[in-house]
Amino acid sequence: MQAVAEALGVDPKALNYHVGDREGLRALVAFDVFATELRRVELPADGDWRLVVRSYAAALRDAFIRLGVLATSFHLPAASGLGALAPVERVLRSLLDAGFDVEQAGRALTLITETAYTAGRAAVLVAQNRVHPNVPEVVSALQGAASDDFPVLREVLASREGQTPDHGQLEFDLTVVIAGLERVLAPEGGASTPVR
Repeated sequence: MQAVAEALGVDPKALNYHVGDREGLRALVAFDVFATELRRVELPADGDWRLVVRSYAAALRDAFIRLGVLATSFHLPAASGLGALAPVERVLRSLLDAGFDVEQAGRALTLITETAYTAGRAAVLVAQNRVHPNVPEVVSALQGAASDDFPVLREVLASREGQTPDHGQLEFDLTVVIAGLERVLAPEGGASTPVR
């Protein structure tokens, strides 16, 4: 903190008063990096809501990845500042224009944001560990099991061997989310499904 205060040209006591500790400083820097990345996002202005959702989620994931080692210091929600809120407004407008009501759009935004955040967090963990941290634990557990136990889980792990750990995961997640949102928008019978 002393070195940071010197680099900023401020009194260390003032820095400690406003920031508190090292983790507080890391959280502020992480927020700044994330907000800067979100301000750079340009979502399609007149695009289909599905394209807007996919673009937003990819940008959010990428912003989280840019945090790198600071990712553990960043927690949602963290979108304060007008620049960081512009993409959020664009997604909401796109959902409303597609026919979702305000409550549905808000819930959809939460789901999309959490999906992208999770994808970004997983990508950072993989970058730091070269493999998702859960994989070695599962492999270790399977080594202690009989060879004919958990055949489907073994097949899933084998099918992913050699792939980058997040290979297609966000795209799959978004395909499922969008399919669900389409169902909310136009279920059988034509009436929209109420939010529960």
